[in-house]
Amino acid sequence: MSGAAVDPRVRDTAIDWLVQLQSGLMSASDHQALQVWRQASAEHEYAWQRVSGLPLLLQPGANLLADATARRALQLAGADPQRRRQVLKCLLALGLLGGMSWQAADSTLVRSALASYRTRVGERRRWALADGYSLWLNTASAVNLDLSAGRRSVQLVEGELALDTPAGSASLELLTPNAALYSHGAHLLVRHDRQGTRVTVLRGLAQVSTRHQSTPVPLQAGWQLKVDERGAGRPSPVDMLLAQAWMRGILPAERMRLDQLLAELSRYRQGFLRCSEAVAGLRITGSFQLDDTDAALALVANTLPVRIEQRTRYWVTVVPA
Repeated sequence: MSGAAVDPRVRDTAIDWLVQLQSGLMSASDHQALQVWRQASAEHEYAWQRVSGLPLLLQPGANLLADATARRALQLAGADPQRRRQVLKCLLALGLLGGMSWQAADSTLVRSALASYRTRVGERRRWALADGYSLWLNTASAVNLDLSAGRRSVQLVEGELALDTPAGSASLELLTPNAALYSHGAHLLVRHDRQGTRVTVLRGLAQVSTRHQSTPVPLQAGWQLKVDERGAGRPSPVDMLLAQAWMRGILPAERMRLDQLLAELSRYRQGFLRCSEAVAGLRITGSFQLDDTDAALALVANTLPVRIEQRTRYWVTVVPA
């Protein structure tokens, strides 16, 4: 089922089974029932493989059902999934499930794991899709696609994509958590993060809508705009070659603040990467390789009066030299 989206009901059932499995309360018949559910359809097994690999129960303090009262409450809930889910929510409210959040079923983590296409941290990948569509995903990104005959829909769950649609193709709808784009035969770059959604049109024309603005904003090739909680900003011209640099594995910087550069590099490596306030405002110019962030940091240290303080591979701070 590679590239297929998972029905939310199937997703929730898979998560429910995962909670039961890791609670230590499953009987032999429960294990058999899980196997029956997994074998009932390819979508069930696909959802299980995706969900069972998530670190849902590895959050700090999340010792699921270590409390005897919590275990007993779940046992009394019986086999009804809806009733058991309500019990879990109550246990969460009482603080008996440590750091685990039962909102996980709707979290970005879960939705990304069950997306049609996704990339890991540091991975960039291209897919040639049906009908001449081409999809690029940047690091730690996920999308759901529906390119069926009656619908052309793309949902960016998180991260960044480049989507090239052939000239003369059907109308395309591209959704992010705070924006909706509509286009015909366009080449788009779309990024969504905590600051909002940034849309860049490389070819064609797109209409950008938000929940705060009833009139769509037209966006032509060579222009970009930002959408945040206040709505869409003003379109601005963009250097299209630089906008696509991540597809070539390059992060270009032109007098970029050091803290901004490190924030971009941190998207491509596991762990924490930051700098002290004393050097955050230093400016740097150069081209940095996204596939080797250690080499990029070495270049920073050779260019600026800073040094790289590395406690572990996953905890790096840039400080004054």
